[in-house]
Amino acid sequence: MLGWSVRNLQAIEQEDRTPTPVRVAEMAEAYRAPWLRGYYCNRCPLGTLWRRPESNVELQQLALEVGLESEDYEQERADAHDLAMIALDRKIDDDESSRYNAIVQRMLRRAYLAEMALISGETAKEREN
Repeated sequence: MLGWSVRNLQAIEQEDRTPTPVRVAEMAEAYRAPWLRGYYCNRCPLGTLWRRPESNVELQQLALEVGLESEDYEQERADAHDLAMIALDRKIDDDESSRYNAIVQRMLRRAYLAEMALISGETAKEREN
């Protein structure tokens, strides 16, 4: 289905070889498993900074998590304001560092949930077809 040699595919599946990002995207598409992107991406140097989802989550579970996460609109507004204030002088001072790190962690959590929604939606669409 992928047009790869059996030996190459076997090496990837047994984790003897790490596929390129293009091959990961091809595998995710062919296997109808969008979470594969996260499985492989999280093992590369850049991916370790950005933890992508490695499994599918049912839409109901995701909706609950997003609902709990998004209840604090004031925090999101405060984060946007604080981030703008920190960025004004184009540097992060020592007294701004802990606030900046906390903002980034909350932003990463929201981004993670957004990507989970994308994966869950893709998987749900595949089930329909």
